[in-house]
Amino acid sequence: MKKILSLLLVAAMFASLLSVSAMADDGTTIDFDGVGVTLTIPDSYFDTNGILDPSEGEELGYNTGWFYLDMGYVAMTQDEYEALLDQDELTDADIALYRSSLGTLFSIYAVADGASLDGMIDMLRSYGLNLDTNNLSKIHEGNGYTYYLYDDPTAADAGSFRPEYSAEFRALQAHTQQIISSAKFYPPVKPYADLEGKALHFTTTDINGNTVTSEELFGSHEITMLNVWASWCGPCIGELQELEALNGRLAAKNAAVVGLLIDGDDPDAVETARQIMREKGVTYTVILPPDNIDDLFEINAYPTTFFVGKDTALTGSPVIGAQVDVYESAVDGLLSRSAAPTRQAGITAEAGAGKGAADAGVTANDAGMYRIYVADESGKPVEGATVQFCSDSSCLLGKTDAQGLASFAEPEGNYTVHILKVPAEFEKNTTEYTMPGTYSDLSVVLKLK
Repeated sequence: MKKILSLLLVAAMFASLLSVSAMADDGTTIDFDGVGVTLTIPDSYFDTNGILDPSEGEELGYNTGWFYLDMGYVAMTQDEYEALLDQDELTDADIALYRSSLGTLFSIYAVADGASLDGMIDMLRSYGLNLDTNNLSKIHEGNGYTYYLYDDPTAADAGSFRPEYSAEFRALQAHTQQIISSAKFYPPVKPYADLEGKALHFTTTDINGNTVTSEELFGSHEITMLNVWASWCGPCIGELQELEALNGRLAAKNAAVVGLLIDGDDPDAVETARQIMREKGVTYTVILPPDNIDDLFEINAYPTTFFVGKDTALTGSPVIGAQVDVYESAVDGLLSRSAAPTRQAGITAEAGAGKGAADAGVTANDAGMYRIYVADESGKPVEGATVQFCSDSSCLLGKTDAQGLASFAEPEGNYTVHILKVPAEFEKNTTEYTMPGTYSDLSVVLKLK
């Protein structure tokens, strides 16, 4: 694996990244499932000197309700790009050329109902992307999402391009409104959503040659974090020490970290991984790919982290990329979900009781998060209620699961809670609930129509 792959975002050709759903008279229709939009791309986009590098669309952060698509552009020819890939080492000049050749023709953002647009903008700023809100326009609303176009005709992206690419970039930008006017919108599709509840059954060996089964790996803990990594993956290796520390903390919660070395079918890669683990002080179990790995899941990015219950079934949403700050809160949320059916104590706050009524319906917890339980008048959990959880500066969005639980692993502080949407058979809930400054559980009762 050439070292350049750990330094560059690899620009791929259009057809290899995306689902082409139809050829139209005025272009090619392409589905971007990760943001929930179908675009008809003009033929001129495919006849360029530079390289089109669109993202497939994905969620910003973890369970934030913010999704984006960047229509990227690389101001160099395919031959120039491949020449860079052929080098074993990149010079500073090579890296500077690549970075100065990156541009964005336009971006589309999808914001789930109840999620904060301002919160999304703040997150993008934390990534170094300062959106000029004057160039952010609403283009669609429906199916639980509001879609925005970020289209800056005066963008400085092309300022560092060589002249011929700058002109091409501007020409492509001129088609943006045409593309958006024919767009079709649908709810974003999260990666691996179809794997929820799938049981993992396999026999393999760990990195030291010991035989292990999926039942042994996952059956002894309530939740196991399955971190899929590779011996050549820089971000994967960079988080190993933190995963070791996390594994120690999770032990007290009846949870654990297990690694899956995806290139473990190569003896040289296994030896490299053993050396890396020694250097990083990794002691948690790392397994090699079982023979049926292709039947379990198809990985498109490394690291990818799945969560597995003690019944060996995948649960919750996977985390894509090295997001150490997300893992523990995700495990805590899944642990609270699994514990929810046994929870009987706690006072409830009924809808319509008025602002601040939840003060009497809140009980403290030691789970390290705020938990909102929603049930009907008989005590049966209500799944699919949309919960908004707000601080003074931003709001998060969650949906109740099969146990009626939505959890928020935010710092302790002052928050308000709204039940934004309820299933059709229930009355609307317009109460604003006030949460205390310490981690607590809130139980909300919904009334049937």
